[in-house]
Amino acid sequence: MKLTKMSLAFLALSAGMTSMPTYAEKSEGFEFHGYFRAGVLFNANDDFKRSKFPGSKERLGRLGIESDNHFELALQKNFENDKSQQVRIKTRAGADNSQYATNQLGANADAANSEIGMVETYVEFDGYTETGTVWGGKRFYGKDNYIFMTDFFYTDMSGTGAGVEGIELGGNKWDFAYIASDDSGDMGFWGDSNNVMHAVHVGVDLGGVELHAMGKHLPDNFVEEDGVSNEYASSGYDLSAIVHSESVYGLSEKGFTKYIGQVGKGLGSGQLLGGTLTTYNTYAPGSNVTGNKITGTDCGTSCVKAVESGDMSTRALVWGGYFFDNGVSVFHSLQGQYNDKENGNTDSWASAMVRPTFPISDNLDFVTEAGYQYNREKDASGVKSTSYDYKLTAGPKLKVDTGFGPTPEIRFLATYLDGDQRDESDIIVGVQADMWW
Repeated sequence: MKLTKMSLAFLALSAGMTSMPTYAEKSEGFEFHGYFRAGVLFNANDDFKRSKFPGSKERLGRLGIESDNHFELALQKNFENDKSQQVRIKTRAGADNSQYATNQLGANADAANSEIGMVETYVEFDGYTETGTVWGGKRFYGKDNYIFMTDFFYTDMSGTGAGVEGIELGGNKWDFAYIASDDSGDMGFWGDSNNVMHAVHVGVDLGGVELHAMGKHLPDNFVEEDGVSNEYASSGYDLSAIVHSESVYGLSEKGFTKYIGQVGKGLGSGQLLGGTLTTYNTYAPGSNVTGNKITGTDCGTSCVKAVESGDMSTRALVWGGYFFDNGVSVFHSLQGQYNDKENGNTDSWASAMVRPTFPISDNLDFVTEAGYQYNREKDASGVKSTSYDYKLTAGPKLKVDTGFGPTPEIRFLATYLDGDQRDESDIIVGVQADMWW
């Protein structure tokens, strides 16, 4: 919508401008995006009561054990001015799962089950620089590095800051960003909530190969443990390499494969490998497999920063998909992480999952998924412990293709879950709707 001359004059005077704008607004449209998953699981061993987080979906695969619900609604306004500069104003509301567990597990349809907060508020400029996109504000950053079968973000560098993406230098596209993040579990007006982690990210796309480096600084990194305030690492770094292949291990062109290698030290180790202080990184796999208070998740988002300067972590992942001519698809993921602690402890985990899907008709698939994980821990005195889990999931999936990319799905799933961490095997059944647009 064009602004009138009187409106422009009023804006200029109210803003204290000394001259009128040299161009008028040209609106380029409005966009509405979102995502939700809503479902409920029941387990046979508990007389088919709600099954709360029955297994690690990031390692075993999400189908049939994903009990946490989530939703996001994104609104975006686009502009272009007479200089061909483009502006995108982006906002995103999402379930406040870090504060309200009912968002993740509730099944009732009351408003009390839908606590919500703003997770993204930022702006993008095209044409401000000769190439690339300038951005600033609070945003998801690096969350496109993602394994959708496991809901595993192997980089999550989200926070508040500014940067430029896709700027061309030396024939390659580069990303530069400064990002601040803090402990969402301590958001009092004074105290530790004033202490943020500073991160600087540099990334480059070499055409099929991505390289990422992130340096981090967190002054006075204290974590409260059993009434005692302990100090941890104040700096760290992590490095990531991602190789995109349009073939399946070089054997077939009927699919794709992604190879990922990561290493980090200090604030780049444990669950901070490839990430900043976010709720997702707090509960994602990456730290002590036994889930103890210091390096697990019992103390919430404070735990993720409880790493020593000498802690080292490495992670390797391979994932992709193969597509048969008859419509059958097979997605898979192989992944693992090794943590070497300054105190002499080590722990590691490795997992594998596969998801074969068989089309029955245009609107009906039969989906299956199998996953296995192995955990190993050794303390400074050499005492070792191991554990494993596995699962098998199957069920029909109802779908309707929108013709524009998104395909909403309704899944009816049954899962067999077992492992030496459990007193006995279990059967889990449930229903889940999943949609993005």
